[in-house]
Amino acid sequence: MYIAPQITHDIKTERADVLPPLPNVLRIIPIIFYAIAALSLGLLGLTVYQIRGATVGLESAQKRAQETQRQIEETRAARATLENRAKLAANVLQWVEGATALQPLAVALGRSMGTKAALTELTLSRDEKAPRQIQLALKMQSADALQIESTIEAVRQSSFRPFSAKQSQEGNRVSYEVSLIHQAAPVPKEISESAPANE
Repeated sequence: MYIAPQITHDIKTERADVLPPLPNVLRIIPIIFYAIAALSLGLLGLTVYQIRGATVGLESAQKRAQETQRQIEETRAARATLENRAKLAANVLQWVEGATALQPLAVALGRSMGTKAALTELTLSRDEKAPRQIQLALKMQSADALQIESTIEAVRQSSFRPFSAKQSQEGNRVSYEVSLIHQAAPVPKEISESAPANE
């Protein structure tokens, strides 16, 4: 069978009035299309990979933040515990520093009583808020002004400084209350008398 050469160059019939043939340069369009499709797939894969990496990094950062917050809370709790212990130690130290031997003071008060006076009640106490101060309260019977002065002098000779004294008398009974601070040496009479007192 013989085919005419003019129709072997294409399977379609040339119809210039309907649509002219495409130029050869447009054959690059499918190549560009497939290249863009391949590049898009590559970019999509890279984006997915970066998203997964960012998710892992975010989870790791959140774990580190939680661990850091836990360490901060533990440090705060440990610091609060140390501060409480330091305060307790300071209170104990203050209490120990304020502790003095009260037996010599009690003996001196007992010996200061004259033949006519009698010591009916003696109380020595300390306040937690002021551990260096000793509260002395005593009651005497048949005591006069000389006996009270002798008792105060016995307090001075026992290395205590009296201040804020209060005195009351009912009949032949005398009540005497005073705050004392321990001194390293006996307090001179002039210094103790200059302290505020209601004697």
